[in-house]
Amino acid sequence: MLPANPLPDCSKPVLGTDMYPGGGVPFQPDASCNRVPFKSSNTTCAAPLGQCTPPFVLDLEFVSSSGLRNTDDSFCGCGCCLPCPQTNAFYKPGIIDKGFFITDILKGISAGLALILVISYIVLPDKLQHPSNLILFAAISACLFSSAVAPSYGNPSRVQCATNGVTPASSYNNKLCEAQGAYLLFGAISTTAWLSLIIVNLHLHTVWNSNWLSTRAWLAHVLGWIVPAAFAAIAVVTRSIGWNNSSMCMATMESSNALLFAPLGAIVIPSILLHVATFAHIIHISLQSENSETVSHSTMSSGRAARISHRRHVMNAIRIQWRAAALALVISSSVLVYWAFYLVQGTNTDMSWMSVWQLCIMSGAASQEECGKMFATGHVPNFVFMMIAEGLVSTPGLWIFFLFFKGSIVQEWREKLSGWICCGGRRRSRKQEEEFYVI
Repeated sequence: MLPANPLPDCSKPVLGTDMYPGGGVPFQPDASCNRVPFKSSNTTCAAPLGQCTPPFVLDLEFVSSSGLRNTDDSFCGCGCCLPCPQTNAFYKPGIIDKGFFITDILKGISAGLALILVISYIVLPDKLQHPSNLILFAAISACLFSSAVAPSYGNPSRVQCATNGVTPASSYNNKLCEAQGAYLLFGAISTTAWLSLIIVNLHLHTVWNSNWLSTRAWLAHVLGWIVPAAFAAIAVVTRSIGWNNSSMCMATMESSNALLFAPLGAIVIPSILLHVATFAHIIHISLQSENSETVSHSTMSSGRAARISHRRHVMNAIRIQWRAAALALVISSSVLVYWAFYLVQGTNTDMSWMSVWQLCIMSGAASQEECGKMFATGHVPNFVFMMIAEGLVSTPGLWIFFLFFKGSIVQEWREKLSGWICCGGRRRSRKQEEEFYVI
């Protein structure tokens, strides 16, 4: 059984002696306590380490230059380096790679299902008009967002790290990372924008019985495509892309608020408020409908007839639009959870714990997992929280598919295929009864 802290207590004498750990004991004669040379440069490294304890690796640049240079001064010292991605070293060996492998598979599935929905909405009839085209554009953006994982498959370190295997990737040392980060940034903002437009359209139809958005399609395309492209371009021009805590590259920690969370917040927060207002209106009208008396249309005033007509309109909205409402809730939750993870867990800059963690590893006092639990916990992202946040943002295409790939689409595909086979493609499916928001 390991003690709670296997390192020397600097405030007490060494057991069985009257000498203090920081006072010149034989194994630490430099008047320091719990200090290791890892973070030191070669000019202050009294004796290069002859062997590097995992997860540390040999610094090849240090060896080839006879101790004159480090591969990376931030992560190397005295002949050893903490390899990229550095986050992996603070958890059980292999667990981060396995977790991100699962979320990467989810992203691939999400992209594939979104692509199936895109093809269906393009090929099948009556799917390109407003408001069905909002679902099409949301599916396209979700497919683009999830497919950004492609360069990470099989070897995520090629986008996480520079070519030296130690320095984290950035716009300055890894162009594949830069391309992936810009693509992912565009997809994240675009997907959020199109899904928010679905919420806006839901609100306009349900509360105001308005087709305002259908007559201003250019505005939707500006918000859904041009604005995300502008933020991605800014990230590339300012070289604000790098690896943080994922299998992929994204906006750097310093630029994430301006390039990612500010636009997402500006889109998501008003959408959530509209979503709440819409359902408050639906509940209010539903309660009125339940309490209203049955009145003959012949004895109804024109005003009351209009109110009853509006109630029917809203009840019809509930029946038809629950998919859009459910999708809005899922996506909003995903964005907010990831936002919370990034801000709460991903911005901890206190590195004072690193020295004792390094000494724990190098002295062999405990395993990598145990050293991480004792000294890194609370300073690095919580593994479970990280996987939940990453998992949620890996599934937008999956949710879009399951909510909008309805039985009617399957039937339309059957009719389409049978028409191609027996009638040269001339057979058309029967048009369904008109509904004000068929999605």
